[in-house]
Amino acid sequence: MPPVPMHNDEVQYYASPILVKNQQYFATLTNERLIIEGPTSREFKTSAILAAHPTILDDHDPAVKLIIATPSGQKEMLWTFPVNPSFKEGERDAWVSAVQKVLGENPLAVPAEGTSDETRPEITKNIIIETEPEAEKPSEIITIIEHPAEPEKPQTAEPDLIPGETILISTAGVRIKHTFFTTYLTNLRLILQNNAGKIGREFGIADIMDAAEMESDSGEPEIAISVGTQSGLRQMILSFPTKPARDAWMRELQAKLPAHRPEPKQEEPVSAERIGTFVPATNEKTHITTPNVRIKHRPAVIHLTNTRLVVDSTAGIVGEFALNTLNRAVRMASEIGEPGISLKIGSPRGEKEMHIIFSSVNDREAWMDAFAEVIPERAITMPETRDYAVTTVHPPKAEHTQQRACPSCSAMNHASDEFCSFCGAELYPKPAEPEHQRRAKPQKQRRERPPKAYKPKAPYNGGLMGFITRPSDAFSYYCRDGIKESLPYFLISGVIWSVITVLFLAFVIPLILRLDKSTFPIITSLSGNPLLLVILMLMLFVLWAVCVLLHGVISGGLAALMDPGASFAESMGVVLRSSMTYAVCGWIPILGMFAASIWAAVCAWKGIAASQDVGQGAGAAASFIGMAVVYAVLICIGVI
Repeated sequence: MPPVPMHNDEVQYYASPILVKNQQYFATLTNERLIIEGPTSREFKTSAILAAHPTILDDHDPAVKLIIATPSGQKEMLWTFPVNPSFKEGERDAWVSAVQKVLGENPLAVPAEGTSDETRPEITKNIIIETEPEAEKPSEIITIIEHPAEPEKPQTAEPDLIPGETILISTAGVRIKHTFFTTYLTNLRLILQNNAGKIGREFGIADIMDAAEMESDSGEPEIAISVGTQSGLRQMILSFPTKPARDAWMRELQAKLPAHRPEPKQEEPVSAERIGTFVPATNEKTHITTPNVRIKHRPAVIHLTNTRLVVDSTAGIVGEFALNTLNRAVRMASEIGEPGISLKIGSPRGEKEMHIIFSSVNDREAWMDAFAEVIPERAITMPETRDYAVTTVHPPKAEHTQQRACPSCSAMNHASDEFCSFCGAELYPKPAEPEHQRRAKPQKQRRERPPKAYKPKAPYNGGLMGFITRPSDAFSYYCRDGIKESLPYFLISGVIWSVITVLFLAFVIPLILRLDKSTFPIITSLSGNPLLLVILMLMLFVLWAVCVLLHGVISGGLAALMDPGASFAESMGVVLRSSMTYAVCGWIPILGMFAASIWAAVCAWKGIAASQDVGQGAGAAASFIGMAVVYAVLICIGVI
């Protein structure tokens, strides 16, 4: 895996492959961040790493347990290592050592297991003093606690300051946990510089919530500082070498921190003065101006006029943007909950984002109202997430009209027209005279009758009988009807067929054939037993429905298999509508069932070919193969 690109002054501590929940990643630890690359990559600041503890899993596999601060609270992450078992323990110790090296410069880190924040390096000397022999007293042990001599520190340069930043107070030899720092308090931030002359940690003044002076058990002067983090407030204790240094720091902190800053007195409004170095142009009107905002951790003054947005500072104007480049303004909050605005600005290189952090919610809302006047309303609202769905486009349903193609130019015309509206040719030409009649000599001059006027076929108007008399026209008319629309006609046809069949069997056939009760006791007894009639009707209806449904499933599946554009539901609906032939002739004794089934198969063939735009051969194959399978099943089970 290629090395992770480093920032300026960023140092890599350790990197190796790891396993998280049986998925392999590659982890890299630097002095600024922890990068985890793999199926889903993550990145954490080193300030978010609270602790790293060596542990052993249930399967005796060495692992590292990391405690990381997130906006939703502290989270635990277990790492194992995809290496040879003999190297896993060494890999675990190497990661724990590297993380603890980073946490040594993190004053907010959680102490490792088995240690305490109260543990301090102390030296104890036992001195035994014996009294005179005449005074019989036991020897006394006097315990003297001495602090180790402060290590000599190399002379380090002051940290790099940003424009407009000044150092208010600095003190060397300040101890935080077990590490000594040189601390600087500026008008913008609190800086902790380690012995190597590098900034180990820094906090913005806005991140420091409160400060209180205190003393340790051994009498060291200390200051407890509350710092806002993603997971909430955490406390950092600074131990100073002398009490005057501690008192001087408390005075400066009380003057800078919001919790100790005296509230400004309510004074009468005075005339507005110019803020910053910005000077409006001629005929330029300033809508709103707000100082004490932060952009990229730098203090600034922002102005909104009727033509531009201006970002001002003590060094001069650092940026200005035309109003037509402001695309969207969205409310946001900083990592510690400060009110802000995420401003999207368009440029030739693409859209860029500017985060503006305000000192109060009222300032933020005033700017949102100002942006609402110069940016379209749709750009002020919060962006919404929408689920994308795939839309299936169906062809439009065929119109309920009959058309005929012109035999000359193939233009489509209404079926009731006699001539083509495009080329004028006859839509229904007269049949050509046979050749032998043209060559035959006229024998007699006969008076010929005028030919009958050709009467075109009436267009289909949606009648019910069209499904069995004109299936091509009917199914073209109802080309998008599926199972749901065809089911009522299917059920009615089955009821009619079963009722008429049983009535014929019970009352008509015994009279016509003069059946004897002793020879045909069951058939002759049907007329006198209504319950037996109803049971027989239900049995015939269920058997008929199963056969027709089986025919429809097979025909619909074959039609969809032969042509991917054919719909299974619509093809099965064609078969269900074609079953109305059983109500017309299926009740005729002996031959009625076979005639109705063949008639229904022909109607289904024409209907599938007309409604699904498949070939006549494919429609016939789908229909007749389905009927053949049904007859084969009936023969196998002994019904036929």
